[in-house]
Amino acid sequence: MALLKQLEHLKISFDVIKLATNNFGPENFIGVGGFGKVYKAEITSTDGLTKTVAIKRLDRRHGQGEHEFLMEIMMLSRYRHKNLVSLLGFCDEGEEKILVYEFEFNGSLEKYLSSTSLTWVQRLKICIGAARGLEYLHNPLGTQQRVLHRDVKSANVLLDQFWEAKIADFGLSKMGPANQEYTFLVSNAVGTFGYCDPLYMETNILTKESDVYSFGVVLFEVLCGRLSIGKPDEEPRLLTEIAKQSYEKGTLDDIIFNGLHQQMEPKSLKTFSSVAYRCLKRDREERPTMAQVIEELELALEYQESFQSGKPMEYEEIIRMADREHPLVYTNKRELKLLLSSGILVDWGRRWFSLSKKEQYCEMISASEFSFKDPKIIEWVPDQNSRFSEVAKIERAEDMNIEVDIETIFLTPGITYAAYLVFKFFDEDNSEDSDHNFDHDSDDSHTVKSEMLFEPLYVGLQYKFKDAGEFSVSYLAEQIDNGWMLIELCQFISHKKAAKLEVSFDSIHVRDSILIEGIQFLPVELAIEEEPVAVDNSNTMIDTKWEQKLPRDYQYIIKTAKDHVPYNITNKEIYMLFINGILTNKGRMFFSLNKDGIKCCMVAARVILEDNEDNEDTSFHWISLHESIFKKAAECKSGSELNINCRINSHMMSPNTNYATYLVYKLPEVSDAKFECPLQVKDSDGYSSEDEKVQFVFLSSPKIPLIMMAKSDKDHNQRTSKNTLHRPKIEGTPRQRKDGWMEAQIWNFTTNATTSTININVELSLCDNEEELIGLIVQGIEIRPK
Repeated sequence: MALLKQLEHLKISFDVIKLATNNFGPENFIGVGGFGKVYKAEITSTDGLTKTVAIKRLDRRHGQGEHEFLMEIMMLSRYRHKNLVSLLGFCDEGEEKILVYEFEFNGSLEKYLSSTSLTWVQRLKICIGAARGLEYLHNPLGTQQRVLHRDVKSANVLLDQFWEAKIADFGLSKMGPANQEYTFLVSNAVGTFGYCDPLYMETNILTKESDVYSFGVVLFEVLCGRLSIGKPDEEPRLLTEIAKQSYEKGTLDDIIFNGLHQQMEPKSLKTFSSVAYRCLKRDREERPTMAQVIEELELALEYQESFQSGKPMEYEEIIRMADREHPLVYTNKRELKLLLSSGILVDWGRRWFSLSKKEQYCEMISASEFSFKDPKIIEWVPDQNSRFSEVAKIERAEDMNIEVDIETIFLTPGITYAAYLVFKFFDEDNSEDSDHNFDHDSDDSHTVKSEMLFEPLYVGLQYKFKDAGEFSVSYLAEQIDNGWMLIELCQFISHKKAAKLEVSFDSIHVRDSILIEGIQFLPVELAIEEEPVAVDNSNTMIDTKWEQKLPRDYQYIIKTAKDHVPYNITNKEIYMLFINGILTNKGRMFFSLNKDGIKCCMVAARVILEDNEDNEDTSFHWISLHESIFKKAAECKSGSELNINCRINSHMMSPNTNYATYLVYKLPEVSDAKFECPLQVKDSDGYSSEDEKVQFVFLSSPKIPLIMMAKSDKDHNQRTSKNTLHRPKIEGTPRQRKDGWMEAQIWNFTTNATTSTININVELSLCDNEEELIGLIVQGIEIRPK
């Protein structure tokens, strides 16, 4: 064969092998694998050196043969990496097919899964080494083809005398084109039960993500100290099933190997288990690449080693860069953490460093590092509440024209950050009792009183990232402390400590003088994307406590029902009717009970809108809509305001209940309007919501730019994406409902035992008067418990 002829220098005679293994004697036998029996021996090479080797002798009864033998030789002669086993030679004489490897003194990872002698740090390093080996196979250098292993498992991860991991056993491997994002190979599904990718088994389509799945199984084996399929006397369930359920329920502590519990740093465990879980995702697109797996595992190791060294990561570097005029005074690690949590000046007073509650790094860069296109509009002034010695004062905020090209040096790798512009209004007396005018591009500017300063404010900051095609707008600012306010600019995932941000500020809808302190980088609390809101309470099984939950005044509701209710209906049937909901008040209201027996209702648009549907001179016109409960909805023709007015009888509400009111609407499918600008919520008749605070509502989710930061210095530094990361739900953001409509919370109120009616009079107005609500479709408002 051509391949074997090219590798004549690797041939070892059968006689030499028989002699080295004492004719394959039992004293040299060390194990058996899918290829056949394995023997330990010593062989002297042509250069006179004696090496300890592992010799694998083909036994066709194990199901492998000529193909696997040749594949192993081809693979290990072409692909060389410190995390792949090394092929030293082979024998191909008659029926004898033998492979000779460098001996790995500590054997396979499989043997040490339940060993208390293998520490968590050692386990992390072994996983990182194995991941690097697989990453090399998936993305080899040069013109080499991509290799898909197809049999990744702990038995095929060997450990040398230094506990360095080596990927082994390439008999089942497949090759495909490299330098492509995706490689799909149609192949009969092979591999080891308990490790094999379910999607590959179902479709016979092999991708590199199939190896990623198998590696995820190995990661959980390392974490749990047991094999995926278990021993005959152990629980028969696959480890993958147990691990995924435990991760999702937050009960990983129940399955972690006992010998590891006391060693683990929590963030190390969280990072490790998160990437292991993602490897087991059913959809290939949701699984990480091996490069991403390596990044996460290295971060987990960094957390663990920093924890064991007795100090958080890089504290020494931060202390060295601290402001020498204000030296840090501490006697132990706890005191140092308290100092850093409060924040310190570093880098000659140009940066402010602090720790978050989760000990993630926070960094702020002074405005002195910005480039102001017109220095004449800037005055550098001290501020007693600033973290820096001076801040930038801009007399007219409208004149903002700033270029920012800054780079962080302290971020925690592997987490999501948000970048914020930090500013506040300038007051000559440093008091907080002055009014602040906000320009809405009209003569009728809104005046916001000082008592509202602790609430979000509309600022409409327009800015642009380098190489971005269009401007972004951040609409709202929120106050943090001492009058300083934050405007969110973007989010990004930190791949390393240094992240470069290049952005220019164009304009802001604020007429006052402002002080700019700098740009702050803070960790973002991410959340799993929420399920659409359920809007019905239908249940196939009736509640055993239904009699307690049936309202006492149910007869009143029955009388107001739009459709006739039979006179002989039972109370149990009435309860089920209410659970599913009924139209009342001539079809203008929809009444229901939730699972706790609390009254809920939806009021039609034709009731709540100030315009009358019979009046042609209105800002709305009325359309028939099959998907609406009321079969009709209001579509906006013009204007930037929604005036909601209605009165709700106490029979439709439960007493002593906190209620939230939601606008239920749809955005136009085709429209020039983006509906990105928020609406300000005002009480139009002086009856305040219980919160008595300035409130804003978004009809479409705020689009915070996601900056794709470079993973290495060779990459482009940043790219702007229209995508946004999943974030925790905040008040004022819309949610998708299961009935296809959208909803946004606009009002809150509380009923008591004597409430007779609830008057809802709310004005919603776009903060930017140049925009309109044309095309917005309103079904009504829904009132349900908070």
